[in-house]
Amino acid sequence: MRHLTTVRGSFHGRLIAARLGAEGVLVELRGLADGPYPLLSAVEVYVAADQLELAREILLADAVDAAVDDQGIEAELAASPFGLTSLEAAEPAPSSRRERSNRVAGRIALAALAVVLVVALLVGILAVVT
Repeated sequence: MRHLTTVRGSFHGRLIAARLGAEGVLVELRGLADGPYPLLSAVEVYVAADQLELAREILLADAVDAAVDDQGIEAELAASPFGLTSLEAAEPAPSSRRERSNRVAGRIALAALAVVLVVALLVGILAVVT
């Protein structure tokens, strides 16, 4: 058996083992890969020596596919006004520190305004009750 990679956590180790096993690669996990709790410790992934290159190619192909899929999804979301699923996808990324600090200052001001309105509402309610 030859060392392929080291991952953090038994879940990630088992995920890689399942992916490689689906392609017929023999996999062995070493470290805290077994147990009732998914501990975040080092798990080493070993494969048969004659399948090391195949395993590397599979993991590389999966990484490339994931990167391309992520970029494609982001492009589709940006192109479709109804496909946006989060505030981050709707807002363009700030290009400078000044823009980021302005955006943070605006959010802080909005939060402060909300607090003032809630306090004023509570004072009004207390004035009517007493």
